[in-house]
Amino acid sequence: AFFVCQESTTDACKIAWGNDSWVRVMNTNTWGDEYNDAVFGVFFRTMQSIASCNEFLRQTTNDKLDARSVQSDVRAKIQEYRAEVRMIRALCYWMLMDIFGDVPLVTADSKEFDLNNRASAADVYQFIVDELELLSSDSSALPAARSSYPRMDKGSALGLLARIYLNAETYKGETEWLKAKQTCERIFGLGYEL
Repeated sequence: AFFVCQESTTDACKIAWGNDSWVRVMNTNTWGDEYNDAVFGVFFRTMQSIASCNEFLRQTTNDKLDARSVQSDVRAKIQEYRAEVRMIRALCYWMLMDIFGDVPLVTADSKEFDLNNRASAADVYQFIVDELELLSSDSSALPAARSSYPRMDKGSALGLLARIYLNAETYKGETEWLKAKQTCERIFGLGYEL
C-alpha cells in the first residue's frame, strides 16, 4: 500500500489492472475524501504495526522481565529486539508522516489512543529523529551495521535518518542539508559501497 501511494501516483510506475476500485484514482491522481483501499491500507497497517511494537515494548520492560525471572542471557537478546522494534516503529511513523503529515503519535507509554488526536508532522519528525539518533549511537543495543542482514541494524537506522533529513523541509518547514550530509558520511564510514 505504501508503494502504491508513493509510486503509482508518479510516472515511474502504473498499475496495469483496473478491476480494483482504488487503481484508477491512484493512477490518475484523482482521489478525494472517499474511501480508498490503498490509502486506508497504509494508515491502518502502519498503525497496527505501531500498536504491536508498543505492546512488545510494554511487555519487555525491566520490571516485567524481573517479574518473569528472565535470565541475563535472554535479557541481552531482548534488549537487541527492543531496539529493532523501536526501529520498526520509527519506520512506520516515517511512512505515516510521509503520506499523511499530522498523525496520531502513540508510544508504549501512551495511556489512551484517539485517531482524531494527531501530532503535527514537525512533532512526529522530531520523535523519529530522536529515536533514530539514539538507535544509531554506539550505546544502542541495535546490532552493528551489516551484522544482522536482513534485520534492522545501525546502518538501516542511519539510512532512514538520512532520508528524513533530506526531506526535513516537507516535514517541519526547515531544511537539514548539513545533517543529511553528515549522516550520509557516517553511513559511508560503515563500509557500504555503491
